Amino acid sequence: METNGVGTSGISDDEAMWEKVECKRYELSRSISPAKLTPYLRQCKVLDEQDEDEILNSMLLVSKVNRTGRLLDILHTKGERGYVAFLESLEFYYPDLYKLVTGNEPTRCFSTIVGELHTGSDGLTQFLMNEVMKLQQQAKAKTLQQSRAAALYLHDTDHVQLLKMTMVGSAGYNKMREERNSYSDELLRVKDENYKLALRYATLSEEKNMAVMRSRDLQLEIDQLKHRLNKVEEECKMERRQSLKLKNDIENRPKKEQIFELERENEMLKIKLQELQSIIQAILDILEHDRQEALEDRQDLVNRLYNLHEEVRQAEELRDKYLEEKEDLELKCSTLQKDCEMYRNRMNTITNQLEEVEKERDQVKHHFSQSLVDKDKYRKQIRELEERSDELHIEIVRKEAKLVTLESRLRRVSKDVALDQSRPREMRVEETSSLTPASF
Repeated sequence: METNGVGTSGISDDEAMWEKVECKRYELSRSISPAKLTPYLRQCKVLDEQDEDEILNSMLLVSKVNRTGRLLDILHTKGERGYVAFLESLEFYYPDLYKLVTGNEPTRCFSTIVGELHTGSDGLTQFLMNEVMKLQQQAKAKTLQQSRAAALYLHDTDHVQLLKMTMVGSAGYNKMREERNSYSDELLRVKDENYKLALRYATLSEEKNMAVMRSRDLQLEIDQLKHRLNKVEEECKMERRQSLKLKNDIENRPKKEQIFELERENEMLKIKLQELQSIIQAILDILEHDRQEALEDRQDLVNRLYNLHEEVRQAEELRDKYLEEKEDLELKCSTLQKDCEMYRNRMNTITNQLEEVEKERDQVKHHFSQSLVDKDKYRKQIRELEERSDELHIEIVRKEAKLVTLESRLRRVSKDVALDQSRPREMRVEETSSLTPASF
């Protein structure tokens, strides 16, 4: 009963140990290469040649995941010994997976299983394992150094690119600021000149309007004087004719009959004159009335003329205002055209800068791709070194196995010879056997 209890406890311990591996089976199957682990596991005697051939060359196992899964299944059947050998192989070849399964950092100690099998050659194996570990550490350090160099190169490239862009942007900004200041000064100067010209134009327009009004008043006075002059000339002509008539009458004084006749005619003329005066008075009244109406009409015309003058003045003011607005709009239009030209030139400059940036970016990409190619080449060299190291390790293991076989065979032969011969003969055989391993 006690024996059964101990056996059950051992089986449960094995299952508990392998349960940790089964929990991480997916990650292990995806990451482990069986060809790396099988030589070490064969050295630990947990795999034989048939198992290795099945794992590496079976047609049923078409992928690396399947081969790794089959390796775990075979090791599972070996119990605690398979578990220990598997963890030691992980500790040696896959330290990250060892930490994932056990939760502990790898110690890189020599295998206790291999030490039990080959007590005579553990120093050589330990030395070779240490050398391989050094090579792996150097390869990792070189890879880390390359990655750091690539990161520094990218950082320096980005920094240089940023400095170039900053310098170009600063130069463009300073140039645009100087242009803006010069354009602002020019704009202020043009505005001052435009304001002075507008003020002078308004003064000249006002003087022109005053001169036009003055000329019109003078023209009206001239017309009135011409009318009065014509009237005075007519009166002078009438007086001259009357004086000439009186002179002629005096010179040709008539006789009494003629005088009587003339007096009678004079009386008749007086009567007619009175009649004519009455008629003329009526006509004068009518004319006075007409004159009043004409004066009223003239006042209306003067008012209308004044209103027309005001409208003309307002129209001229509007015209001047519209001309000023037109000049302002033309100035703004020219300014906008210059701004558009400036922005167009600026856009062309920015486009050229972007093209230069794209060219520099393409160059950086080319350098980066070249660095990636170099990195791939270094990785390939590292893989070749690792494969070479694995081959050397396999060769060492095989030579150690051959050495162990030869030693066991030599011991067996020595024992057989010792049983058949005498004591002195046995001593000579022992001396021979003690020299033979040294030769191997």
